[in-house]
Amino acid sequence: MRKLDNKLGSSLKENNLQNNMLKLIQNPVLILTVIGIIGLLIRIYYFPYEIPLTHDSLLYFWYSIDLGITGDLPTATGREIYQFPNNGWPIFLSMFFSVFESDNYLAFMDLQRYVTLSISVITIIPVYLLCRRFFSKTLSLIGPAIYVFHPLITSNSLLGTTEPLFILLVTLSLYLFLSTNHKVIILSFIVLALLSTVRYEGMILFIPFSVLFILRHRKEHNFIFRYLLLAGIFILILLPVAYIRSET
Repeated sequence: MRKLDNKLGSSLKENNLQNNMLKLIQNPVLILTVIGIIGLLIRIYYFPYEIPLTHDSLLYFWYSIDLGITGDLPTATGREIYQFPNNGWPIFLSMFFSVFESDNYLAFMDLQRYVTLSISVITIIPVYLLCRRFFSKTLSLIGPAIYVFHPLITSNSLLGTTEPLFILLVTLSLYLFLSTNHKVIILSFIVLALLSTVRYEGMILFIPFSVLFILRHRKEHNFIFRYLLLAGIFILILLPVAYIRSET
């Protein structure tokens, strides 16, 4: 009897251990964390240490440096090197430059790459949430894995350009827009306005967002007022940015 009880006890322990392991593996937060850590390690492995930035990333770098040092938006002078369409990304980047101290300009360039690298990895969260709008918890984990391990996404995240922040904001805006909560939809248009300061494609996305909103809510009695509210918020966020840029 004792042997039988011991066997039953050991089998129950093994079953409990297997069940706990299965629950642990099926935990989306854990799996998402593992995916993010692996994606981060891959990017750090290929990180181009002390290699200067070039082309657009270099223009964003000097703009952020000027803004971080002077505290004022740089003006276009001389060869007008700052005549890129949107300055949302270098303004965001200047916040990191203003608190970072170093005498080596290459260290600031590395910091710029670290920021884009981190944003690229963090994007797996809104990608997963967006996938959850359509798929189960398990299947939704495939989306972040495809994104974070894609070679082009990985290499692009090390260039110091606007794309990682653009992808983060556009994914977040799509996730918020697909909500049934009207307050969350307002947040999606706020994110879309911020997206427009990073890349002009955000303003283009305003058109399909508007069309989809009208199609989804056209049968509601106050949908026109709510759409005008969303459009007004979008414009009110962009107007000060456009005015300041025009003045500089």
